[in-house]
Amino acid sequence: DEHPTQPLSSSVLVTVLIGDINDHWPQFKNSPYVAYVPNELAQEDVFVLQVLATDADLGIEYYLQGGNASDFFWIETGSGRVFLSQTLAGKENSDLSLFVIAVDEGFPPLTSQTKITFDITERNRFSPSFSEPDVTFLVPEDMHVGSVVGRIHAEDRDYGHNGAITYHVAHDIPYSPMSVGKTSGLLTLVMELDFEKERMHQFHIKATDGGWMSKTGMLNVTVLVVDINDNPPVFLLSEYIALVPENSEIGTVVLDAIATDMDSGQNAQIFYSLVAGHVDKFAINAENGTINTLDVFDFEMEQMFDLTVKASNTGRHTLFSVAHVVIQVKDVNEFIPMFGKEEFHFSVLSNVPVGTQIGNVSAVDYDQGSEGQVFYLIFGNRKNQGFDIDTLSGKIYTSSSLRKQGSYEVVLNVLAKNSGVITGMDEDETLVHISVVDINEAPVFTSPCYDANVTEDSPPGASVVTVSASDLDPILDWNHFFFSVEEGNTNLSFAIDPLSGVIFVNSHLDRELWPVYNLTVAAIDNGSPPATGTTNVIVSVWDVNDNAPILTSTEAQVMENQPEGTIVMRLSASDSDLPPNQGPFTYWLLNQSSSGAFLLTADGVLLTTKSLDRETISAYRVLVVVEDAGFPLPLSSTTTFHIKVLDENDNPPFSARGTTLSMSLRKDSREITC
Repeated sequence: DEHPTQPLSSSVLVTVLIGDINDHWPQFKNSPYVAYVPNELAQEDVFVLQVLATDADLGIEYYLQGGNASDFFWIETGSGRVFLSQTLAGKENSDLSLFVIAVDEGFPPLTSQTKITFDITERNRFSPSFSEPDVTFLVPEDMHVGSVVGRIHAEDRDYGHNGAITYHVAHDIPYSPMSVGKTSGLLTLVMELDFEKERMHQFHIKATDGGWMSKTGMLNVTVLVVDINDNPPVFLLSEYIALVPENSEIGTVVLDAIATDMDSGQNAQIFYSLVAGHVDKFAINAENGTINTLDVFDFEMEQMFDLTVKASNTGRHTLFSVAHVVIQVKDVNEFIPMFGKEEFHFSVLSNVPVGTQIGNVSAVDYDQGSEGQVFYLIFGNRKNQGFDIDTLSGKIYTSSSLRKQGSYEVVLNVLAKNSGVITGMDEDETLVHISVVDINEAPVFTSPCYDANVTEDSPPGASVVTVSASDLDPILDWNHFFFSVEEGNTNLSFAIDPLSGVIFVNSHLDRELWPVYNLTVAAIDNGSPPATGTTNVIVSVWDVNDNAPILTSTEAQVMENQPEGTIVMRLSASDSDLPPNQGPFTYWLLNQSSSGAFLLTADGVLLTTKSLDRETISAYRVLVVVEDAGFPLPLSSTTTFHIKVLDENDNPPFSARGTTLSMSLRKDSREITC
């Protein structure tokens, strides 16, 4: 490129392979090696031991490289496993050695050497044995993990390696609380002990000698956990609630506050004492926790006491716990209820609703608590007189209608008592006089509101709705009434029959002027003074198709010389009626001829049928008919629609005959005359 604008580049992936070189020597593990082999081995190719080397570079092969044991052993090249090649009889108590080299596969190969020493032993004749087959250790439950509990010892009459003993715990149980030193035989605690959970542990220890064909001995170990005082006494409840009747004798048993201790023996002995609260009012038995009174209590003076009880043990480490005791003094019924008056007088109107409270009677009982609770009831043959009493409050209320004949009086027998059965000794009585006063009640309509519908073309006299009422006054003149329309009757559109309650059309209705009437209808009785009840009658006037549609616009403009089919206007109309007595509207031209200048589609689009010339006709008037979609018969109206043709500059100027037009133009000092 002769004119480079930017430097160019390219790339390639280069892979570098790093070749290994033999830079690591084979390394033997556990070198040098010692093997104890019995002289009674006579079978050839018996596996004795395995040597093992590692090399970070390549694989390894093993070879023998001398030693006075070369005639008795051979090695497997690939694995390093050493085998017996001939009997060792007569070689007991002698030392044989063998040199082994490990050769890697590098070039040149690298090597390492190790030595195997063979200790040729006599035959393993005896098994390890313990002096006793069973041993028992006493261990306190608070001994720390890691502490030495004791030591075991076994003996083996063999010599040398055959007599070397190692110990381990036999895994024939899920867990053992002890571990054993492999060569020392020391028993060490490996888990926490708890006398309350497990008092004894048993396991086995196996002693194994070092012979080629090892022999074992077993020891049964029993660990007895010794209890210590590590659990405080515990109450059955953290808080006790007890009752003691007032006036109880001194020494009355109130409660047994019992605690338990999970320890045993002397560590589980419990001593009880009162340490807080009203300790001057109560005493506790130090051995069994029984609480007794030290005083005579009066419920009207004190109703509750509290104590703190302590339970402690007498072990080496004194432990304790406490419980809260609430002692409630139970009231004894010492007093009877008493009314403040021998008679009560109340009055009530006869028209009050059921459940109306008319008065309250009250009795006093000087006992406290439940024993001072007063209950009221009406008894005798007068209890079904339309009244009832609230059992707890003494409020007297109506239980049924009081409308009877005129005014009258009711006398009730009311009893005040404590809880439990009536004995005649723990209650009081009073008389309650109730005067029922009758009044003239207003008639009550069957419904608080009536809904009715009427079409606007309904003729006068057409029935709309019937209202009804009732008057429960017992006096004949008071329960006769008549109906009248009091409010909301615009234009006196409705009237009501005063006796039957039928509301009917009274004058012409027009929904477009007044679509809804809210009439207040009254029922007036013949009392003195008369009583009046009212209700509301909502009359909705329904629409009929009684209004023709009217065009919203009667004028339009169109430019002259426009092609046939030019839209002059999209006509629209309005209708005072409601759907479906409104649209969709239908439009047409009245007396339309084929030579007319305009066309009107059914949906109201006014079009030209030819090109118009303002200089010929400058304005048009057409008769437009619009019809609604009313039911059962549609209505229509006809309107004169005015169309003005707008001027366009489509004619050249002209002059009258005999007239001369002169025009001069001056350009570049020259005159041009036309």
